[in-house]
Amino acid sequence: MSRRRNILSFLNIALKMIRYNLKIIFANKFIWFLLGSVVFYLGLSVIYVFDNDVSKVEDLFGVFIFSGILLVFYPTVFGIQNDQDARTIEILFGIPNYRYKVWLVRVLLIYVITFTILLGFVALASYLIIKIPVFGMTYHVLYPVFFMGIMSFMVSTLVKNGNGTAVIMIIFGIFFLILQEPLEYTKWNIFLNPFTVPRDITETAWSHIVRDNRIILFTGILIFLLYGLFNLQRREKFI
Repeated sequence: MSRRRNILSFLNIALKMIRYNLKIIFANKFIWFLLGSVVFYLGLSVIYVFDNDVSKVEDLFGVFIFSGILLVFYPTVFGIQNDQDARTIEILFGIPNYRYKVWLVRVLLIYVITFTILLGFVALASYLIIKIPVFGMTYHVLYPVFFMGIMSFMVSTLVKNGNGTAVIMIIFGIFFLILQEPLEYTKWNIFLNPFTVPRDITETAWSHIVRDNRIILFTGILIFLLYGLFNLQRREKFI
């Protein structure tokens, strides 16, 4: 009986935490980034519907990446500042293992929401524009989106200001885009499109490049996440 009560108590606390973090994620300006992502996606989708040149899956990869980055941008960039502005960060630091119990849950929620919306975008594009491997496309899009999102979260724990973090991430984004052409078909390309197979590379070699790229991005995601969570343990820098 006591075990059942403990489980119910844990589920109740987890539910309250999820509700609290959802309120923060959807607060303030996030709705505008969500609307921007939807409008951007729908606008290009309408153009592609009437464009006879769009005949390949790889043509839509960049659209989904940009839409995903718009979804994760606000909650990861401005999350720390929102806690400071609402004066809830003092309360959060009073929770044991703060970095694991609050922000880790928040990050997971952000990406569950992003995954769900992107899955809907890809499925709709597969129905309206061109047949797409829905789960395969969503899976590959999530790597650069998660990488940029977790990187934004880490930078926000260093800068502790949403506008400053946004400027730095825009600079990083431009830098990665500049490198995209010279690194286009290498494992170091952050926005590597796995659906674009180069003519001078065999499919086997290309699959190895894509695999290595995903390993590099996943490693970067873990490092950024752990470093960001570690920074949140330094209470005196936030309060």
